[in-house]
This record gives sequence, C-alpha cells and structure tokens, in this order.
Amino acid sequence: MTSIHANTRRHDVTFHANGRIDITARVAKVLHLQRGDVINVRTDDNGEPVLYVHLRAHERIGRNDGAVFPTYQGKRSANNFRTYSRRICQYILQIAGTTNIARLTLGLPITKGDTTIIPIIYKYNITQP
Repeated sequence: MTSIHANTRRHDVTFHANGRIDITARVAKVLHLQRGDVINVRTDDNGEPVLYVHLRAHERIGRNDGAVFPTYQGKRSANNFRTYSRRICQYILQIAGTTNIARLTLGLPITKGDTTIIPIIYKYNITQP
C-alpha cells in the first residue's frame, strides 16, 4: 500500500528568498499579532532561533522592517499575516540549508517575562505546499 500524503505535518511559517514571510493563524494567535506589530528572530540561550514580537503597533515609530499586516481584509478574517524582511529570510534560509523557500514548523511557545517566544524548527523543512 502507498500513502497519498508523504507528510501530513503542516508548516507554521514560510520564508521566501525575496523577503516575504507568511505567518499562519495559529502563530498569529499565540503571539497576539495585530496590524503594525513588528516581528523579529533572535537566538535563545541554546543558540536556537526563536520568533517573537519585537515591537507592538502602538510602540512603533516610523517604518520598520518586519511590520506585519493581515493577508485577507474582507468580511471575514483569516488571521493569517504577512511581512517582508530580506535580512530575516536570508538568515533563516541559510541556517535551514536552502536558497529558495523554507516552510518551517514552530515549537511550543515560551513566555519569558512579558515576551512570548516560539522556537523555529529549522532542521525540518516541509517542502510540499
């Protein structure tokens, strides 16, 4: 017997070579994302990359790299977000070992102080859409 789906795990965030970052609704809800929030990636104490909200929309002044906006603005909200940051994408694509696209899953959220961080599982790139 042959399985139709080789992999049933769905990705949480997608990093593209052109700098586009797509964030799923699950991640947006965990991070409490709103239009204008600025996301960033840093390394935690173990050297693993983590995704977090760098600035909230009401704290932001001027234009910022990584400011998120919802992807669907109709009657219903899909709660998916998108941003552009070539620096973040280049870093993630480099550590993920790819040059074009990285569809990655995220670990369980961790709260440190008033900041919620989510570990990026970069060693497992889900290449199927």
